[in-house]
Amino acid sequence: MKEYDNRLKEGVITAGLEDIESMLLLNDKIYPEEWHVSPEYIKEIMLRNPEIYKIFKTPAGVKGIYGLFPLSKTDYTAVLEGGIEETEIGEYLLDYTNPTTVYLYLVTIIVDVDDARRKEYASKIIKDIPLELKRLEEKGIDIKEIGAFAVSPEGEKILPKIGFIHLGEKLMLNDREYPVFRAKPEDVIDKIKV
Repeated sequence: MKEYDNRLKEGVITAGLEDIESMLLLNDKIYPEEWHVSPEYIKEIMLRNPEIYKIFKTPAGVKGIYGLFPLSKTDYTAVLEGGIEETEIGEYLLDYTNPTTVYLYLVTIIVDVDDARRKEYASKIIKDIPLELKRLEEKGIDIKEIGAFAVSPEGEKILPKIGFIHLGEKLMLNDREYPVFRAKPEDVIDKIKV
């Protein structure tokens, strides 16, 4: 923790392996048990691509998370159609070492809803998304599309506000139906004012 305090008091940063425990505490607090993942799962993902998770970190721990998973078109389509489950997605992740074409799956946007500063955290997390998209494009990554599915009423409200559209697609998971949203990177960048 001392090393972290010298770098940054709080803000949005790329998550490191040292952040996994705090990320999972927040994840498990927000999502129902069937959506909980293991530390090994997060570690495997980070080792495949250390640039996937962005977090709002404070001295008290992680207060917000979003994750953009780079996939091939085939794998991305399979995720949004339910052919690849989130527990298996780590096997399909692309890295950013060689500029390439990717389809990004927005795996999560969460903040600590019990914290008095939750709106501030949500704003900072969301405003970081276009910055991350621009950073990836500057690295030579060709982002074709971003997809997500809303698992909560809040998600259904937020996604259209940040450039996503719902064209009627649905995903069945755990006997529940979730709306699928898609966006072009330029629409997300245009919609979120930084």
